[in-house]
Amino acid sequence: MEMITLKGIVIREYPVGENDKFIHVLTKERGVIEISVRGGRKMISKNAGGTQLFAYSVFSVRSDKGRYYLDSCEPIRFFYKIREDLDRLALADYIAEVVSYVAGQNEQREDVMRLVLNTLHFLSNGERECSFLKSVFEMRFMTEIGMMPDIVCCPVCMTYTADYMCFDMLSTKLYCHGCFKGSYDDTQIRISASVVHALRHIVFADFNRLFNFRMSDENMKKLSILTEKYLLIHLGREFKTLEFYKSLGN
Repeated sequence: MEMITLKGIVIREYPVGENDKFIHVLTKERGVIEISVRGGRKMISKNAGGTQLFAYSVFSVRSDKGRYYLDSCEPIRFFYKIREDLDRLALADYIAEVVSYVAGQNEQREDVMRLVLNTLHFLSNGERECSFLKSVFEMRFMTEIGMMPDIVCCPVCMTYTADYMCFDMLSTKLYCHGCFKGSYDDTQIRISASVVHALRHIVFADFNRLFNFRMSDENMKKLSILTEKYLLIHLGREFKTLEFYKSLGN
């Protein structure tokens, strides 16, 4: 049995019996791992705080044949304010479900973890709208897991910018109006230069600049539709947490 220490974010928790629970923790070294927490549901447990949902903590665990058992944990940050707003809590749940579905065990996920931490930070401090944070997370997450769209220029004529371009979600390519030969529908979307610029920023910007842009409400709605559809199409499934988030009027 090996003792290891990992920093991670609790993105899922499941009760076991009256006092115990399993938690799914996103780590940069090993992706998402499941940790057994004995007594974790007791209010007096020394590990109750550091193993609660969305806690960012240092975990000391025993590893045995691919299973992890908590020895102790030290919380770093709780993101408490997310729980004070139902829209923000619902969005955090959606982010957690997406990450838990995709980020497998024993995979390096440093950039995904940084993205989730940054998104939870902005969700907690309330400085940016949920729709903005959702779109940034969706497109950058897809980029970090190897599904980056080809949006540098039109693949036919190499046009970099135009008043309007077409983003083909299935081919992941961006066409100028003159080279686009299809018809606009749910997967081939006509977008303005402002939306193209926002997409490129989300995909290519350094993390310290990732959230540093603003858009009009109209362009934000277009971006939100695009990033959500792109994620759902390429992950090939629906998410119940997304349905709940949207049922709140988002």
